[in-house]
Amino acid sequence: MVKNDKNEIIKNEENETKVEVNFPSHIQIDLVQGNELRHYEIFSLVATLTLSTATSFWTSYTNNPNGSLLFSAIAFSGLTLITGYIALHYRSKLYKGKIKKIAPLDIFKSE
Repeated sequence: MVKNDKNEIIKNEENETKVEVNFPSHIQIDLVQGNELRHYEIFSLVATLTLSTATSFWTSYTNNPNGSLLFSAIAFSGLTLITGYIALHYRSKLYKGKIKKIAPLDIFKSE
């Protein structure tokens, strides 16, 4: 289409470009559970924090052996193992518990 000086539209069908777009009939989307994702992030954060705390207590215990430092180091090490296991459990639930949604694309087809 071309406009002339009088703002009239002149059709020139020989030089028009035609674009053809092909859509699939449907698409499949894999979704994850938001609750498991939130729990995984929380427990992995807690495991990371307790790991650094347990390491600090073990370092203090090796420099100055004390019963309370040993108890704290063992307690935080155990808490690290428990929260790490729970984080791995939620991670496996994320990968195994995907929801598959199929969306039809027929509404986008036009002639």
